[in-house]
Amino acid sequence: MTDLAFVGTSSGGGGCPSVFVSERGTLVVQGTTVTDADALAEIRRHGNGIPAHESCVEVPAALLPFLDVEALTSVAFGGDDRPGFEVDADAVERLRQRFTACASERL
Repeated sequence: MTDLAFVGTSSGGGGCPSVFVSERGTLVVQGTTVTDADALAEIRRHGNGIPAHESCVEVPAALLPFLDVEALTSVAFGGDDRPGFEVDADAVERLRQRFTACASERL
């Protein structure tokens, strides 16, 4: 991966967190490395855990507005239908509650 294009940051100073897009159409996120043992244990419980060639980075919701979802969808899936995505209903509700709480704190 040699060609990265800067997409945006929520830091105000051009540092962390930031998001980039590669020439392969992948996203590269600069963020805080997840080191919390309980969080990593939860991640390892799903799928194939965390292979040696992967790591976990916390992505702040403030970065998401920088992403053009329609453009990413066309890069990821071309003209094909978007595949299904496995979502845990309880996790959706927890996510909704956390984002609501974060939004309330900012007001």
